[in-house]
Amino acid sequence: MKKLYLLFIVSSLIGFSQNPGDIVITEIMKDPSVAVDTAGEWFEVYNTTSADIDINGWTLKDDGNNNYIIDSTFNPTTGTGGVTIVPAGGYLVLGKTLDMTINGGTPIDFAYQTNFNMGNGSDEIVLLAPGNIEISRVNYDGGPDFPDLNGISMQLNTAFLNETDNDDGDNWCASISSYGDGDIGTPGITNEACAPECTIVFGTFDATCNSINSGSTDDTYTISLPYSGGNVGTTFIVSSTAGMVTGDNPSTAESGTITVTNIPENTDITITLDDTADGGLCSTTFNITSPICIPVGSIDLELIGVLDLTVPSGGNDGKAIHLVATADIADLSVYGIGVAANGDGTDGQEYTFDAISVSNGSHILLARTPSSMEQYLTTDGYNLFDVVLTATQSINMNGDDAVELFKNGTLIETFGDADVDGTGENWEYEDSWAYKNSIGSSWPSGWSYGTVNCTNGSQTTYSSTCVYPFVESLSTILFTERELSIYPNPTNADFVTIISPSSDVINVNIFDILGKQIKSEIITDSTLNVSHLNTGVYILKITQNNTYTTKRLVIK
Repeated sequence: MKKLYLLFIVSSLIGFSQNPGDIVITEIMKDPSVAVDTAGEWFEVYNTTSADIDINGWTLKDDGNNNYIIDSTFNPTTGTGGVTIVPAGGYLVLGKTLDMTINGGTPIDFAYQTNFNMGNGSDEIVLLAPGNIEISRVNYDGGPDFPDLNGISMQLNTAFLNETDNDDGDNWCASISSYGDGDIGTPGITNEACAPECTIVFGTFDATCNSINSGSTDDTYTISLPYSGGNVGTTFIVSSTAGMVTGDNPSTAESGTITVTNIPENTDITITLDDTADGGLCSTTFNITSPICIPVGSIDLELIGVLDLTVPSGGNDGKAIHLVATADIADLSVYGIGVAANGDGTDGQEYTFDAISVSNGSHILLARTPSSMEQYLTTDGYNLFDVVLTATQSINMNGDDAVELFKNGTLIETFGDADVDGTGENWEYEDSWAYKNSIGSSWPSGWSYGTVNCTNGSQTTYSSTCVYPFVESLSTILFTERELSIYPNPTNADFVTIISPSSDVINVNIFDILGKQIKSEIITDSTLNVSHLNTGVYILKITQNNTYTTKRLVIK
């Protein structure tokens, strides 16, 4: 009995530890180069205690589907098994195979081979003691925090051999010595000291155009560049190849934002942070390409309407965006649309227009389902649009979402507030519409609304309580195309002739391209005076003998 008791004591000394940090993952080769990727993978663990620890029966896993129970028994069929005792203050190397002829010459102690692989980008290595006690974990990324090099292991700085710090990428560095067949690392032996390095990390910069003037050569922009990892006790010189540097400095602020102002448009810049003159380690740069500062005079497309109609076909078929060209546009694809959903801020450009040309005054309907829009607006109303484009998933506003118009990737106009959920706001347009009454208006000025749910239960816009303004001049009682015409059209003359099969009095209502009535006239001799109209596109509602039609008139 005494001998058995002593054997139990010895056995317990090399039993598994259940204290986090007793075993620490200290080196990882996730992307070997001299061996086939999976065959050459390995990682190293270190025993921080004064007693041997046996990891037999522990679980090796990641946060995905990799899950392997460590079994010291060697299995010649699978090639798994081997040594599982991590000596006190020593190392153990776990890899895919014990065969050094195919693992890159790595001295593997234990081979897991199946049910566990390491991703070359980001992944996790987790060791669980029985009872699902997490003893050690490393969540490595594919850079920039953890080293990410082919054929070179990443190693934990020997100053951080504990459970708290081994999952911090700042405490890891690239190995520098070769092993086996030529890869770089130190499997099974003490890691090399990590050389001091620059800890500056840049964030995502923001570019803002300061002045936007048509034809000006003085347009400038400002850059805001976040950084972290400063305040290291040395003096940083922050410079830019153009503009004026202001904002925070890594000499005094560990994290902050560097600002560069008055950068000429079309001038790319390089921002440099350098503390080497004061004995530091950083001489790092960040390159920035100039944004496109679009002159106001070159923005030739505007939002006119946002539609979320309840159409008979249901679903999302009643969603559309209405725009107007305010000048000839040779390539419409420089423009795009984004929907800022649920007040969560801009989602950026989500739809790019087709590479087509449109003329000044052209009305464009960007519809989720054009056929449903034609049914609801009626064919005559639908035909008032010069261009109809289909944008299925990109047009998905829900009556409380902002809509953004972009040119060359730069936001140029917004309807609604991208940072606010529009439900209950005065600009909500659920099952309704919003319409700009005056070209050049900037939301919220110049917009009108059909009231929430005003299209519910209607078959066409004309049977709703809120006719869409752009088509409200139309009637359901129409001349046929053969019965009435306007000549000449287009015209640059002072008068046009309305040709009708009847000699009765004609009432003419003239609307601008936004549907605003600008003149009403009764004519008896078929001649209409248009000398007061500026160049552009107009809609004529022509009434004769209780019969109606609308015609487009182009003034050159």
